[in-house]
Amino acid sequence: MKRFICLLLAGLLCTSLAGCAKTYRGTQALVQKAREEIPIAEADTIELAYAGMSVRGEQALAWFISGNAYQAHYYLPMEVTCKGEDQYTYVRTYKTADDVLDIAVLHWNDGYAFCVNNPACVCVRITDAAGVYEREIAPGAHPYVFYWPSQLTSYEFLDAGGDTLGTS
Repeated sequence: MKRFICLLLAGLLCTSLAGCAKTYRGTQALVQKAREEIPIAEADTIELAYAGMSVRGEQALAWFISGNAYQAHYYLPMEVTCKGEDQYTYVRTYKTADDVLDIAVLHWNDGYAFCVNNPACVCVRITDAAGVYEREIAPGAHPYVFYWPSQLTSYEFLDAGGDTLGTS
C-alpha cells in the first residue's frame, strides 16, 4: 500500500511539473536561451542577434543570426509559444539548410518562414496554388523576417535588377 501511495504521489508531482515551462520575458531573454541552443562551438562568445519573429497564432519562430560582417552566419529558428505581451515559452529549435545567400527558409506550421539577411535581395517572389505574389523588402529592412501561411510551389529571391539570387 505504501508503495502504491508513493507511486501515486510521484505521478502527481510529475504531472504538476509538466506545465511549469520557464517563461522568457523579452527578446533579450530569448537571445540568452538561443545561446544555450545554438549548435556552434563559440556559442557563449559569438555575436548573436535577434532578427525578428514569424508568428502563426500563439506559436512563433524567433529568428537569431550568429556572427558579424567578417564571419559566416548561422541562422537559428527557435519555436516559442506566446504567453502574453513579450512573454514566451521555449518549444524547440530547428535547423535550416545551409544558405550561402544569407537567406534562411523553414517549412513550418503548414507554411514557410523566411529570414532574409542579404541586402542585395529586394523582393521574394512566391508562387502557390492561388497565384504569384511579390513580397518587397525596403532598403535597410534587413534582416527581414516573415511567414507565408500556405504551401508553396516555388519561391525566388530577386535583386534590384529583377535577377534571381536563388530559388527553391
